[in-house]
Amino acid sequence: MEDRDSKGKIIKEAFPSEIVSIIGDILAGVVLSVLILPFQSFILLILIIPALLSLRGNLSGPYIARTSRDFIIGEFNRSSFLQNVLSTYSLAIITGFVIGLLTILLDTLLIKIGLIPWTSLLIIPVISISLTISISIPCSTLLNYIAFKNGLDPNNVVSPIMTAIDDFLTVICFFLTLLLMGVP
Repeated sequence: MEDRDSKGKIIKEAFPSEIVSIIGDILAGVVLSVLILPFQSFILLILIIPALLSLRGNLSGPYIARTSRDFIIGEFNRSSFLQNVLSTYSLAIITGFVIGLLTILLDTLLIKIGLIPWTSLLIIPVISISLTISISIPCSTLLNYIAFKNGLDPNNVVSPIMTAIDDFLTVICFFLTLLLMGVP
């Protein structure tokens, strides 16, 4: 009988999720190109995207891992869920501001296009990542639950699928934030 965490089981569970992740990321890149390229401030906006995608992964990954752990050890409850959600939002807001500050710094020192007010550059990442995780948190929690209830290890299945979903969501939420903020 196969050990619960055997190489074969891990590969069998993770491989389809990785394929979904690859396809989703390619589609997110295509959508990003189509949506962001027409903006006059494209050269500045394109600097924000990698930081947002990295931030999204740095927020979503630990959230998924903590939720998965709680399901596996039988500790998933309202209190642990709320703590996880609040810590994820807190990190999103703080690091979103840091992304905004770094973007302002780069625009001031290197790019100097000045098409976007500094206040907008400061809050675009915060709004964008907050919108993204507002959708991501319920999706990843549900996927963790479904994987766990179907006898799969959520650590093998959920993270790759959520990478694709979150990258796509990040691009869409970034675009919606730009429209909301009236970015040229």
